[in-house]
Amino acid sequence: MGPMTGTEGKARWSVGALAKAAGLTVRTLHHYDEIGLLCPGERSPSGHRRYTEPDLHRLYQIRLLRQIGMPLTEIGDALDRGVLREVLTARVELLDQQARRLTALSQQTSALLDQLDRSDWADPVLLQAKLTVFEEYLTPEQHALMDAHVEGLDEAAKSTMDTEWFVLFRRMVEHYRAGTPEADPALLADAARLADLGRTFTGGDAGIWDSMVKFFRERGGGVLNSLTGETDFELDDDFWDYVSSAISAALSDR
Repeated sequence: MGPMTGTEGKARWSVGALAKAAGLTVRTLHHYDEIGLLCPGERSPSGHRRYTEPDLHRLYQIRLLRQIGMPLTEIGDALDRGVLREVLTARVELLDQQARRLTALSQQTSALLDQLDRSDWADPVLLQAKLTVFEEYLTPEQHALMDAHVEGLDEAAKSTMDTEWFVLFRRMVEHYRAGTPEADPALLADAARLADLGRTFTGGDAGIWDSMVKFFRERGGGVLNSLTGETDFELDDDFWDYVSSAISAALSDR
């Protein structure tokens, strides 16, 4: 069934005809009406929905926005307030951030596969920790900064972070267990290098550094226990205080 003609000679669509024309179900249009996203411009004398040409135009806009993944609540707000350009611009920025994050994750996964081929770091807890949990501690703004920073690193810097970072943490565990004094040159050298890697990883951003410190204090024990192969050794705040003190001492000597 095609459009009907209203009293002014303009096209009108019943809910069934509009659903067929738009490739949707009648149930979908009823839902759009119920949530206020697409309400029929008119009603017949018997109360049936009658959609007008502006309604059809709005429906096509809704379908296009749904195809790019925009939630229905955001679509209605954008169309009602007439800020579609601003919303689409923000959407593009969000999708670009997600694409950069996926690219970084793909590169990180490839690096982990290379490590599995040449080392004994095949512990699933470590792999999961490297891939996922740290991102939970970042704000969206910090995510964007990290994405941009990682993109700017050369392959040598990325490779160094993928390998030396955890080697140094393993050494810090050994220093802690052995009771190495804070003034020990070997400890200071390892702490200074750890601080340098931290700056490389965070891009020198103080907020990301604080998030990284919080992550290791709250979740780093599992990672380090995986590296040492000892799940029964508790790496608590005393260990992280030891690391923090060693880093401070190493930086004060510069």
